[in-house]
Amino acid sequence: MKPLKNIGIFLDLSETDEFLLSYFKKLDDVFEFDSLTLIHFVALESDSADLAALTQQLPKPLEEVLEDEVMELVEKVFGKNKSSIHIKIALGGKLDVLIKWVDSQRFNLLVLGKKGKEEGTGVFSSKVIRLTNSDCLFVPEGAKTEFESIVLALDFSDYTEKVIVRGLNLSKNLSSILMPLHILKAGFQYFPYFKNQENYQNTLRLKAESTFKKIQKKTGLAEELICVEDSGNHISRSIHEYAAEHQANLIIIGNKGNADADDLLIGSVADRLTSAERKVPILIVKPD
Repeated sequence: MKPLKNIGIFLDLSETDEFLLSYFKKLDDVFEFDSLTLIHFVALESDSADLAALTQQLPKPLEEVLEDEVMELVEKVFGKNKSSIHIKIALGGKLDVLIKWVDSQRFNLLVLGKKGKEEGTGVFSSKVIRLTNSDCLFVPEGAKTEFESIVLALDFSDYTEKVIVRGLNLSKNLSSILMPLHILKAGFQYFPYFKNQENYQNTLRLKAESTFKKIQKKTGLAEELICVEDSGNHISRSIHEYAAEHQANLIIIGNKGNADADDLLIGSVADRLTSAERKVPILIVKPD
């Protein structure tokens, strides 16, 4: 897996931006990234009457005005001597065009924020996460900047080893505790009178532990697997509840799981972890 050296952060010129950059600075202090690109998307289309009215009132081109605002924030958070930081103002209102540009930059990580429920829905961030090929770090507003513990959400799909490797890399640099987590999805809510539920859960647990030991040998992960029994909740909720209960600072999950169709842009578990009202940051690992 490629090292984290080329990073993109989406900003929206709201108060959330300062939080997001301050959150990221903790990672930058540890990893010392080679390049950081701050991206602002202007949703107004080029021929929009609102955009035309706005630009007529400005003393210089809109792009330069927005760049100046972003640079003020950069200097506030990072200081003035940060030559590795670049700014991308995306005009024209075409998200698909911006995503093509983003993927052409081959970012090792894209960072996106999510405002509180009363301020925004997170729809834009969710769209970017669905469409881009880059790994995405989704940070809810107010998330803690510490990284003492990281949950590795494992379902033994093709993404499992990638999730573990990313976790090991972060743990090495951030001195984090890793918690490999697997939800034993038995589906008892569909068969509530199934008599041998306990035996079946044990069978699922033994199978998961056997598969995990093989992956341990390949990846070098020392921590033991944590299995959580099926409670009837969606897997995303079980993962988040475990992470919140154990005060995890980050959840790492693969883009898609075993149950997702091949043509899905993002799996249902990853999607729900970003779209629902979650408080723990999520790192979604995409294919190499």
